[in-house]
Amino acid sequence: MISSMTAFSQAAGQILNREITIEIRTVNNRFRDIITRIPKNYIAFEDQIKKIVAGRLTRGRIEVRVQIDESAMRTKNLKLNTDLARTYHGLLLKLKEDLDLKGEIELEHLAGLSDIIIWEEDQVDIEAFMAGLTPILEEALNRLVQMRQAEGKAIAVDFKKRLDLIASFLDEIDKRRKTLVFETKNRLEEKITALTDGLELDQARLLQEVAYMAERSDITEEVVRLRSHIDQFQSNLDEGGVVGRRLEFLLQEMNRETNTISSKIGDVAITKVTINIKSELEKLREQVQNLE
Repeated sequence: MISSMTAFSQAAGQILNREITIEIRTVNNRFRDIITRIPKNYIAFEDQIKKIVAGRLTRGRIEVRVQIDESAMRTKNLKLNTDLARTYHGLLLKLKEDLDLKGEIELEHLAGLSDIIIWEEDQVDIEAFMAGLTPILEEALNRLVQMRQAEGKAIAVDFKKRLDLIASFLDEIDKRRKTLVFETKNRLEEKITALTDGLELDQARLLQEVAYMAERSDITEEVVRLRSHIDQFQSNLDEGGVVGRRLEFLLQEMNRETNTISSKIGDVAITKVTINIKSELEKLREQVQNLE
């Protein structure tokens, strides 16, 4: 099964009183580019996250966003900085005395000062945190892979239709090229007759010229190779896996053979068919850009 590089997934869970949400978004890229968005206090886990992701995804621009909600934990870690409160109180008493101020120093005066109530950050248990994070990340990756494969399946169906269409265009070219030799002979004979004012023609020489022209415009090899590339393309789709680059190469070769067919034969009907083939190849190329 082939996979698209465009997908999105999300998974959530709880680790050490922290609510964790992991989002993974992927788009097409020639190589694998893993970008992580992690709170700075948890940056130590970046390499491990990238390693797990790299083990599952081969190509694409992959953005992994880890959101950590610590609100439940923060309420448990609130502490009163009594020493600082005493210092503030002493300074306020001195300010009152120095300026000969009226009134008493109340609780609300101290509560509004910074760092009287503080949050003590827990030391993160690296092994425990990563042990909890891994299954959440794997769940997000599983969902992402499923979405990429579903998209890949739809692309494969579209590919099959276009390959069949290109094969039918080649049938048209085959049918048309078989009549070209006779048409070439007749046109050449008419031109020579007109130029020689009706003199009797040397049929052996005429057939020799026709054969020479037919040889120069023979496209048998190009048609055979183009059909072979179609078969290889379909085989890669059936084989599945990471096939994007191989299919890109095959499309380049198919386009080259099509151009050669068009340049070898100056027939209007065949030229129109090759334009149709190139149109389908371009549509295939656009889709291949999204494949892993």
